Amino acid sequence: MLFNAKYAAIAAAAFAAVAAAAGSGVVDLTPKNFKSVVDGSKDVLVKFYAPWCGHCKTMAEDYERLAAGYAHADGVVVAEVNADDHRALGDKYGVQGFPTLKFFPKDGDVASPEDYSAGRDLDSLASFVHKKTGVLARIKKAISHVVELDYAKFKGVVLDESKFVLVEFFAPWCGHCKQLAPIYAQLSEIFQNDQNVVIASYDASEDAKIKDEYPIAGFPTLFAFPAGKGAEKIEYDGDRSLSALVAFVNKHAGTQRTAEGLLDQSAGRLETLDAIARKYIAASEAQRAKLIAKAKKAAEKVKGSTQAKFAKYYVKVMEKMSSASDFAGKEAERLAGIVRSGAVSASKLDGFTIRQNVLKVFLGRDAADEQAAAAAAAEKAAAAGEGADRPKDEL
Repeated sequence: MLFNAKYAAIAAAAFAAVAAAAGSGVVDLTPKNFKSVVDGSKDVLVKFYAPWCGHCKTMAEDYERLAAGYAHADGVVVAEVNADDHRALGDKYGVQGFPTLKFFPKDGDVASPEDYSAGRDLDSLASFVHKKTGVLARIKKAISHVVELDYAKFKGVVLDESKFVLVEFFAPWCGHCKQLAPIYAQLSEIFQNDQNVVIASYDASEDAKIKDEYPIAGFPTLFAFPAGKGAEKIEYDGDRSLSALVAFVNKHAGTQRTAEGLLDQSAGRLETLDAIARKYIAASEAQRAKLIAKAKKAAEKVKGSTQAKFAKYYVKVMEKMSSASDFAGKEAERLAGIVRSGAVSASKLDGFTIRQNVLKVFLGRDAADEQAAAAAAAEKAAAAGEGADRPKDEL
């Protein structure tokens, strides 16, 4: 076999480093580590939650962003306890519902924490911690790419058959809409490079015309308008978490995004060329020449489509490996290094990710397994919304 195992190992490690999502800054507390963290030496905010709790799911992303905002502060800890698994801990602190938040001040009595009773949105949480600790959170605000609609603009945007359009109908006074706003802004940022996706909003609080045309029974109400002639609108009834919304858009728009805004592991991959590539890495020189010719024919079949440039890259890698069998490994390592350096702009990162995905095939990584894993993750995220608590403010 001409496949270079050394570079496969190097590249695999590099891919793992680049693909790993930024871990949550929320400290997971259990009976084993609770006393060592909540010991009076630091200010600690603890959320007691249950995995099945709808309100817990709704505030999860804001809580993680709060933790990330205080990652720079050694004296402040943002933590959580799965009080469904560790009921004794919840009982010890009088937890009777979920989520319940308790603040344990530095040098305070750890047996008598302060109850948190303010809002569960990021601004309220950050304001509370700042007031109690004197430390400001460093929270990165999501850049909004949400398209603002009114009745005059509405049909021109949502009836564009070339695009998938998700519209949030909201009211400025709606509390649930305010909670969704930063998540919705993040969603728009994630799909900003997908030209066929529009994330939009519509202030329908005083608009009788739009209410007559669409069944807006409360706020927020989200409708998706898929691309394609005669496509039926879809009301979104899932969890309002970022991961669930991303999974919904991916499913109905045909996109391949992660909740971190990156392309997933299947992006840029073509099954026909994956099959040829797998044969190529184990083939003799004579067989490789025939496989390159076969790959070129496959690439010709998708000429003029969005897949054309991906197909060309498969051919390019095969031709490079004809003269340098370790090309895929070295190139994977090079690309991973550039991405890690932070020198790649957001607009160009997709291209790097696609090339990395294609190189994985030549490094012996099984596309079918990766795609199955990605599909399972998407299905899990979408299922998280089933039966979740999704209250709306009345009209």
